[in-house]
Amino acid sequence: MDRKLKQSLKVAAVRQEMIVAWLTNGEKIKGIAEVSADPERVKINTIDGPIWVPINDVESISRVIRLRVEGETNE
Repeated sequence: MDRKLKQSLKVAAVRQEMIVAWLTNGEKIKGIAEVSADPERVKINTIDGPIWVPINDVESISRVIRLRVEGETNE
């Protein structure tokens, strides 16, 4: 696993962002990244519950980043 991918996973977990993780076996997992105490696995909270995925099995990720618009009101 390359260093940038590992860093992106950490940032997504700290910010509790929604991610889509593509695994080396072709599987795709969608959920919210969470900080894990295990440095060898990433925790993804999916609709079906939490999943711990070995970091070496993650091929790539996409992060969903929420943007806050100045002056926006929640009505």
